[in-house]
Amino acid sequence: MARESNSKPVHILYVGRVDASHDKLWQQLQREGVVVVFARTQRSGLDIAKELQPQIVVINTSNGHFSGDRLCRTLGRSVPAAQRLLVTDRGAGANVPCEQRLVRPFTGRKLRETIVKLLEAAAPQLVRAGAVELDIVTRMVTGPKGRHHLTPKQCDLLAVFMQHPNQVLSRKDLMEKIWDTAYLGDTRTLDVHVRWLREKIEINPTRPMLLQTRRGIGYLLAIPERDNAPDDFTDGTTDLD
Repeated sequence: MARESNSKPVHILYVGRVDASHDKLWQQLQREGVVVVFARTQRSGLDIAKELQPQIVVINTSNGHFSGDRLCRTLGRSVPAAQRLLVTDRGAGANVPCEQRLVRPFTGRKLRETIVKLLEAAAPQLVRAGAVELDIVTRMVTGPKGRHHLTPKQCDLLAVFMQHPNQVLSRKDLMEKIWDTAYLGDTRTLDVHVRWLREKIEINPTRPMLLQTRRGIGYLLAIPERDNAPDDFTDGTTDLD
């Protein structure tokens, strides 16, 4: 996932008239932690895009009263990191600049597959720290315990630890980063999420070697220095055995 913004959720902006047959897909994505925002007009879509900085913008020109070409070109200038998905009717939009194009009609499954492709194209999406690798888009972690799916909050929390390996992170900082609160009267939620992460990345969660506790302070992700060394590292010596 490494830059700080990687711990933020995926944002999708949909501009234009929403196809009712795809409502279940948007609801499912939101249950999975994806933030989906809808805008009916080109002007409101541009305003939201500039503020939200979404990873994907879906532009539905079908039955719309705006130019898909103009909107896509403006998005390319104002939100250059966004992946643009153009939804058009057959025979339209062939020359509109966008990353992906879907011609109506299409299924919700096809729409989801296209969104996944766009998310995979949005880099970077992987965070690595030692033997642990986290895909912040799919929320899949791979480590000594195998491959596991994380909840949105678990993914956000692990991403913060992986972005600050071998650094003690205070409870206050973690509560502010993940739960957007400075209240420390009850940090059981943090402790529970740490326990859940240990169950997914530690060989023995009851005796954690990676996600360690610093009593009275917070937690740290312990990564041996050798695991952070470049793959092509050499000390200048050679073996002649």
